[in-house]
Amino acid sequence: MKASDYDLELEDLNRRATIRLLASESFDATAFAALKDYLSGKAEAIKSEHVVSKQVLGVLRDASKAIRNQAPYVPQARDNLSLADEFEMILDLMIIGESPSDRIPGVPRII
Repeated sequence: MKASDYDLELEDLNRRATIRLLASESFDATAFAALKDYLSGKAEAIKSEHVVSKQVLGVLRDASKAIRNQAPYVPQARDNLSLADEFEMILDLMIIGESPSDRIPGVPRII
């Protein structure tokens, strides 16, 4: 699969996490964890690519925005607000050609 191909698995994970939160105001921590893990793996797979799918970028932004927007209304979203930061960090790392596995807490980075 190329970086620009449409990803059906990502679509399903997004539906179970982000779309569910927005549609039913129900935060599924397991679904969001699966989405984050999948996107972290995706970031690793495409970090050397020059083209990133709009779908991947959109899912990252939508997940972050959905958690932040629903936090005032959904207690579980409010409790997991830091997850929005993690999705934004994955997006930021993709932009600079890195992945979450490149950043290990407590270990200095050599550039």
